[in-house]
Amino acid sequence: MQSRASLLSLTTFVCLASLVLTPSVVLAQDEAGIAGNVQDDTGGILPGVTIEARSPALIEQVRTVFSDGAGNYQFINLPSGTYSVTFTLPGFSTVVREGVVISGAFVAEVDASLNVGGVEETVTVAGTAPLVDVRTTRQQSVMPSERVNVLPGAASIRTAAAYVPGTVLGAGENNRSNLPSLHGSDPLDGQPAVDGVKTGGQLQGRNEWSAGVGTVTNEAMVTEIVFDTSSQSAEYAQSGVRTNIVPKAGGNEYSYNVFLQGTTGRFESDNQDQALKDLGFEFAPVDYRYSFNPAAGGPIIRDKLWFFASMIENRNKSFVLDSFWDPAEPSTPDSIREMCGDGSCTPEQLRSWSGGASGNYNVRITHQLTQRNKLTWSYFQEPKSSTAAFNTAGRRINPEAWYTFNGHPTVMATGRWTAPITNRLLVEVHGSFMQADVNTGSVDHGEPRMAKIDIAQNTEYNSSFQNHHNHDFHRRLNASISYVTGSHNFKAGINFANNRTALAYSPPGEIFAGYFFNGWPIGILVGGNGTQRQGIIQDCDCGIYVQDAWTMERLTVNAGFRFDWFQNSVPGGTREAGFFAPALTTPDPVVENIPNWQNYSGRFGFAFDLFGDGSTAVKASAGRYVANEGTGLTQGFNPIYPYDLLDWRPWTDLNGDGTALNRDGTPQVEEVGPSNNPNYGTAVIQTQYDDTLRRGTNWEYSAGIERQLGAGWALSTMFHRRSYANFNWEDNLNTSAADWMMAGTWTGPTDPELPPSAQGVQVPIYVSRPGIDIQTGNDRLTNDPHRWRTWNGFEVILDGELPRGGFMTGSITAGTTNEYRCAEGILENPNSLRFCETRMPYRPMGKLSGALPLPYDFMVSGLLQVFPGRPIRASYTINTDDFPGLIVGDVDDANPTLGVELIEPGTAFESYTTELLIRFSKTFTTGDIRTRVYMDASNLFNRARVTDRNRGWGGGGIKNPDFNRIISIIDGRQLTWGVQMYF
Repeated sequence: MQSRASLLSLTTFVCLASLVLTPSVVLAQDEAGIAGNVQDDTGGILPGVTIEARSPALIEQVRTVFSDGAGNYQFINLPSGTYSVTFTLPGFSTVVREGVVISGAFVAEVDASLNVGGVEETVTVAGTAPLVDVRTTRQQSVMPSERVNVLPGAASIRTAAAYVPGTVLGAGENNRSNLPSLHGSDPLDGQPAVDGVKTGGQLQGRNEWSAGVGTVTNEAMVTEIVFDTSSQSAEYAQSGVRTNIVPKAGGNEYSYNVFLQGTTGRFESDNQDQALKDLGFEFAPVDYRYSFNPAAGGPIIRDKLWFFASMIENRNKSFVLDSFWDPAEPSTPDSIREMCGDGSCTPEQLRSWSGGASGNYNVRITHQLTQRNKLTWSYFQEPKSSTAAFNTAGRRINPEAWYTFNGHPTVMATGRWTAPITNRLLVEVHGSFMQADVNTGSVDHGEPRMAKIDIAQNTEYNSSFQNHHNHDFHRRLNASISYVTGSHNFKAGINFANNRTALAYSPPGEIFAGYFFNGWPIGILVGGNGTQRQGIIQDCDCGIYVQDAWTMERLTVNAGFRFDWFQNSVPGGTREAGFFAPALTTPDPVVENIPNWQNYSGRFGFAFDLFGDGSTAVKASAGRYVANEGTGLTQGFNPIYPYDLLDWRPWTDLNGDGTALNRDGTPQVEEVGPSNNPNYGTAVIQTQYDDTLRRGTNWEYSAGIERQLGAGWALSTMFHRRSYANFNWEDNLNTSAADWMMAGTWTGPTDPELPPSAQGVQVPIYVSRPGIDIQTGNDRLTNDPHRWRTWNGFEVILDGELPRGGFMTGSITAGTTNEYRCAEGILENPNSLRFCETRMPYRPMGKLSGALPLPYDFMVSGLLQVFPGRPIRASYTINTDDFPGLIVGDVDDANPTLGVELIEPGTAFESYTTELLIRFSKTFTTGDIRTRVYMDASNLFNRARVTDRNRGWGGGGIKNPDFNRIISIIDGRQLTWGVQMYF
């Protein structure tokens, strides 16, 4: 342990030393800026011009730079806002450019021409605001608070992402965090941030966001929401949709606001057609949903010390489609059991519901210590709970199998020091600490129960397997130094994170779930004693980067280089004896350097001012990025980590009670068969680590043109490509291709509910050879050298201003995904080779959003989306009734099963959908109080877009009666009412 700590300290020192000793460093800045060139009226360059940028967004009110020998100047790290830029040089008249608006990482091009005269002569220029960034290649979509406040649905960070051209929410089967994906990006690479700090809350898996700060968006605290969509700078390791909430800081004037909004079921329309009603579906509206969001900010000491504080409280309850309470079920709410216990209730009265509460509280202090030193302190707290939660993922889940979600509030504290040491040298240091606790448990049944899953009918019932207690600590440090001249913007910095996660998992009787096949028990998944939290340490998720933006007349070259270091380790611990695993104490550390990755990545791009007037930019970029990672790879090397102790066992229901649990919560051990893993529960690490294992990577390419069409309008046309490699997988070393043989062909069902291409499909079946017993517990974690995935597509975006201060954005995005994974699994199970190469067709999507002010302070705003439906799937579970002699590795398994897909991926989809979200608002002004009242109408066309179906056709020759039955659709037309008060 001491050697590891010493290495970590040494590396941190080297990182910091390189930061301090390298003033001439790095690429296109993350922050907004203003840049340009100064000439005299004959076109001659003017060095030494004093340029001042003024804005209420600056606590120091004004910043100053000077033009260099080429007449160029740059401001960097400017907070979003409206600026005036003043140019002064003795012997020349003063020029003032008003109304320069910047946000996100946009660099406004503001050139000036000075006439000979006295400095007391002032020429004020109010030209067209620049809309094309001719200096950076980075692609962004920025939603300032003015837009967040007037666009329906933009108050939530997740729903605000729907306004970003090309974004898809919930892409991928395992995107449990519902993060946005864009241009084929991996959703988990798009880690959100608050004030530039990553806020992923769960380190398990690949650092999912489900418990992090920012999952509950506090609308009143937002200065802007910035979505980085393409061509990320070297400051960032990943290339997904990076979302950053920039919080408000206060100001020199006191301001207060209160936001209220809510709705009830009486304002929602039934969007079910007659076919659904004939199937027994009942209208399942929102019962209620409301939020309360006040905020206050202002000066503690004018021009010196500002504060801002806000909070939001949310409450919601919704009925669940095609789900009904059972009055005889103990977990059913008491009100339903009392009212409906005699069997007199209608299906409408028995509709089940889920609900929850969430909040966000924050305070922010901004302190201008001196003219060149600023400190910012922030504190965030987010409580979240749910009385009934579920994640269908194509499976029907009965209400008694739902789970509760709660825990201590997630808390995060941050501090930032910003110091423009000189007019050219800027230093920033930003640190944060976050703690996230997540506790889930089955709903209260009054007695211990075993979760049940029927793999043929694709249902989950009786109880939930969600019984985990997760505790995460996050510590982060970001530091950078920038050196800016008129032609160069150099930057270098470090990103450092040291995190720890601990998990306890304690289902009743240490039984994860019992598995059934058309009601017949076939096996159970058991675990060791997971009542004690066991940990994994993320020693370093670190990076060092250098980058530069070099402007040479009309060409700006963006180049950067990044080194990433990712290292995990497993500390020692103790597990008490359980029902299926003995007591065990592991040494400290159990393992180190798993993984221990060092990656080098380059970024390159250019922006060319085509006509030299700042109206047209030709851009291209290429960059290499690494995959976002958490502790998922490492948990397999901790013998006492709860998730690594799950073990499949044969199950014989000897007493016919349909469970392997006794009423006191102990397992019926006589019904549970032996493990097929000879090392189960021992100190033997059952996964070998391939020292050549590489971190997942992807290359991103983009090229296109951006053009300002006139006053307030701009057009962007871009081509994008992503290419993924270095996928990992676990190779079972107990088997090889020689252990398998083709035993015949199985013919799939003929069913009118299947598409024509899936009727009677012929599926080759591979079984293990006679005498071969393939055991588990001897795997190797390695890369699949043959697997890859690409996305190719284009995007057109039109953005502009409408009369009376309105705005509009329209976009068309189309792309195709190709994936090849035909080598994965070939050494252990050839059944996985079917459909191993997939090609998705081009399926364009379109978006149109904006706001139009009307006479008498009315406004209409909204979002129109036209997008393709999700892929349609159908799975079949083969058993020995379908294919006699089926053996899939374990010769002692009396109930072998094999899951197959009936529909080739990329050949069947839900239909296209058009959805309209619209807001009507009216603003009233009385003295210093401005009040906006509004009505949002979501799903105005009252569509019934399907978001999930039961995908299990069945098995054993028996069709699942719920196959293709809709599990969820979007809410019907819903009216939400709100008030925003500013004073």
